Amino acid sequence: MRPTPRTAGRLLPFLAALAAAVVTTADLRAQPALTCEACHGELELLRQHAPTLDEAREIHVPGESVAASAHGGMDCTDCHTGYRRFPHGSAVTTASCTACHSSQLETWEEGIHAVDGNADCRACHGVHDVLTVQQMREPAGTVTMRAACASCHFEPRTPEDDPHAQAAACHSCHEPHRTLGVGNPEASIHPLKQVETCGACHDTLARTWRGDVHGTAVSRLATLDRAVSLEEVEVHLEPPSCTGCHGAHGMLTPTAADFPQRMAERCSHCHEEFAESFADSYHGQATELGSGGVATCYHCHGAHDVLPAADDQSRVNESNLLGTCASCHPAATAGFTQFQPHADHNDREKYPMVYWSYHLMTALLIGVFTVFGAHTALWLVRLGLDAVRSGSGHVSSDGD
Repeated sequence: MRPTPRTAGRLLPFLAALAAAVVTTADLRAQPALTCEACHGELELLRQHAPTLDEAREIHVPGESVAASAHGGMDCTDCHTGYRRFPHGSAVTTASCTACHSSQLETWEEGIHAVDGNADCRACHGVHDVLTVQQMREPAGTVTMRAACASCHFEPRTPEDDPHAQAAACHSCHEPHRTLGVGNPEASIHPLKQVETCGACHDTLARTWRGDVHGTAVSRLATLDRAVSLEEVEVHLEPPSCTGCHGAHGMLTPTAADFPQRMAERCSHCHEEFAESFADSYHGQATELGSGGVATCYHCHGAHDVLPAADDQSRVNESNLLGTCASCHPAATAGFTQFQPHADHNDREKYPMVYWSYHLMTALLIGVFTVFGAHTALWLVRLGLDAVRSGSGHVSSDGD
């Protein structure tokens, strides 16, 4: 039975509505699902709903920054909940970082950042641009992490000419989550713990240093039954730790022009009894004038392998002394090694020859200058008297 024109007219609007619904449903299915980035990735959109531009920037989260971060494989809902309605308002809650990183929380709570309450996870790691561990080890990541620390720790900063400037970040020396003050004996930067910290990168030097006089001195202090406080150990002077010689922020490289002078100054902080005698020697005077071609402390005694002169492995032991001197003076002979670089001209018992030579020469010089000074003074007096007499005689002859 065919529909009458009147029946067809009644069905036409229904069929049109049904067709429109089908088309609309197909179009909606073809559209991508609505994501957080659709709103939070558009700063202009957020600006329309946020009171200020700064607040809009706080909730502006470009998708690419999250994708490249350590949380790139997570969904927004893994951290944020309560976002069902728009605008979200106060219903939105953010999970704590410790929900996933509980082990880091345990160590962080022991550090100065937790005790002082001046920094949390976001202060160092950021929020949506958290770096992966691998990224932190790369040069760009090192710069980023150092900048995060410098935002609070304005001083001291690592100078650009420091050898660590591009090679190590703050967390390379300071434990990243269990950051302790330098005065804490458990701190990675405490003088008694520095060999382990620095030795993580400089393992060969650290292994050698443990056997020299400085390393053994630190080892004895580290094995004490009680903690060594800063009142008992001056951090950058004693014990002879890595920073005691090289400094902390602003370390010198051996290729620096003033490296010899600076190292001689560092050694003299502890070895005051030898500083004056070195300064009086040719080596010391040339070093003070800026010469880079003369020997300083570490050229003779070594740097990380300093041993007592009585040790047959020491560079200044009698059996090795000629070779040490020959490294700068190839023509050196056995007699050359008799030179006493630290002879004290005031110590008559230990250095009698130097003592008497110095004092006799000093007395001779004083005597010579005294006699000739007096002679010159008397000669000037005589010349003055002769001039007066000659002048008087000339006037008298004119009168005649």
